[in-house]
Amino acid sequence: MNSTALTGRCLAVLFLVGQGLAATEMEPNDDAGTASPIAPGEFVAGSIATPGDTDYFLVNGINPTWGFIALLDTSSSSSSTAGRLAALASDAVTMLTEDAGSWIRGSGIGPQSFVDGRANHYLRVAEDGDDAAISDYQLRYFTTVVAPQPEVEPNADIASATPSAFTMSGTLSAPGDIDCYAFDGRDGRTMLFALNGDPEGDGSAVDYALELVDSTGTLLASVDHSGPGGSEYLEFASLPGDGVYGYCVRATSGAGPTATYAVSILSNGGLYYVDWRQGPVLTDPVPGNSVAVGEWLTFRLEAANEGGVAIPGAIQLSARYPATCLSLVATEPPATSSSAGEVDWYGQKTDGLAPGEIFGVTLKLRAYAECQGELRQSTVFEYFLTGTGNSVAFEVSGFSARLLLPPILDLILDE
Repeated sequence: MNSTALTGRCLAVLFLVGQGLAATEMEPNDDAGTASPIAPGEFVAGSIATPGDTDYFLVNGINPTWGFIALLDTSSSSSSTAGRLAALASDAVTMLTEDAGSWIRGSGIGPQSFVDGRANHYLRVAEDGDDAAISDYQLRYFTTVVAPQPEVEPNADIASATPSAFTMSGTLSAPGDIDCYAFDGRDGRTMLFALNGDPEGDGSAVDYALELVDSTGTLLASVDHSGPGGSEYLEFASLPGDGVYGYCVRATSGAGPTATYAVSILSNGGLYYVDWRQGPVLTDPVPGNSVAVGEWLTFRLEAANEGGVAIPGAIQLSARYPATCLSLVATEPPATSSSAGEVDWYGQKTDGLAPGEIFGVTLKLRAYAECQGELRQSTVFEYFLTGTGNSVAFEVSGFSARLLLPPILDLILDE
């Protein structure tokens, strides 16, 4: 076992794990048929009451692009603290991965894919050796996107760090190689980094260290608890301010073409994003966002990077609206495609968003029937392999004299 270096701030969170409210395992849960459900972000308290006891927990799958991280804390047990944590496929037999002692306070799993998609998966807790009891433990479980983005060399320090997605992959190909990933940190946030040092299971000889640095490259925390090919988990409570931070992977020994790894980032137990903003907004608002039949509604859709870290890759915007009462008049820039109730600007912004950059589009719709509804913007971040959405509500009521005008004259008058 290698040395572990942690700052006081990092130690504080590790020794306070589980101090908050926790659910309790539901006995009996000795097999998959009686497994206790566990939700993302939830603490579950349990015990291995007798030697040979096992506890099963059921986790709901999402899809193979997503996966999970689980931490088993046995440090407060008054008997054995040697816990073994396993992740099992939907048949509750196939072993996905297993760990005993890679985390400073117990055992860890992840990043591990939901290999069976939406089917149930399982976590299994036992005493390592099955020859003692564990008086009490706490299990935590988080979901995240585990399909990784690759590192971009050179990225040996915070100044050249690769922007972080949810999960990154890299290779420490030579002695002294360091890989750093930049992220937008928020004041007071608790960050968790989980590194799998042998994702292919090919027996990597690298002994990894995982570090957290601030925007100046100052080391805030580091951990090197496991041996060659092992996993590392670094949790840091309450970032000291808003700004750009970095997490770095280095080899304390060993390197080469098989020195691959996967490392995931969580913010307050959930998905990490850069500081970003999205629309839509109604650019010609009226009281209550209400217009008459025959009038226009003009919407602005935006995706803005308000942080200090670039968002690489394509940015896709689209709008959905009720075609039962609205019809499309014009878009700026011209839409990539459109149909009744849908407008897309796919493939128009492929070079990402630099810090402070905004990608925006406008669409003008005409109300032709009374209704209450919403325009929904969908924003897809290719780099994060996921998307998000937001909406603005409106109402169409009454009638306008402009409804009788020819569309071309109506458009001229509006301009």
